[in-house]
Amino acid sequence: NFEVFLEPNYTNTVDRETTGKINLNFGTNVHYRFTRTFGLSMGVNINKISYQNSLETNKSIDNLKFVTIPFFVKLYPLKKINFFLGGSYNFYQGGFNQIDKNAKKVRILDGVFVNSMGVFTGIEYIIKKRISSSISYKMQKRSYRNYQSETQNFYGVYLGLNFKILNPEKAKNRFNGISN
Repeated sequence: NFEVFLEPNYTNTVDRETTGKINLNFGTNVHYRFTRTFGLSMGVNINKISYQNSLETNKSIDNLKFVTIPFFVKLYPLKKINFFLGGSYNFYQGGFNQIDKNAKKVRILDGVFVNSMGVFTGIEYIIKKRISSSISYKMQKRSYRNYQSETQNFYGVYLGLNFKILNPEKAKNRFNGISN
């Protein structure tokens, strides 16, 4: 199955005094079921992370963008509910910092943030045949320059709205009766 999704999220840093911001992610996943109850999936998505520093001397806002490649296992114990667990590799694409909401955006220098790994788990509820919703918890971590004020460690709650756009099994069944 192929699906596209929209995924609002609330993400924050793990080890700094910050307040998370709400972002909107989007992407696509490919699912393959080996049995009725077990499958593997992978995809690609744009993962945006924003947070505001909460220090007395620093109230700036960081906005980061990653291209994420998730690889995960899906379990289908019930007809309308499935669970997933997996990992991801996050390619850092860039980011900017603002002193406040009305200030000019300043590009974050190269090397401050780098690529990182992550893990996630969640549950998905199938609303209709081609529409489902999900909630997941994701962590992203990289031990890199731990002494700098910026962090590579994030966690967040993600809500997903998934749209199945292609099911190859159904297409294959439709064309089984056609011969040349």
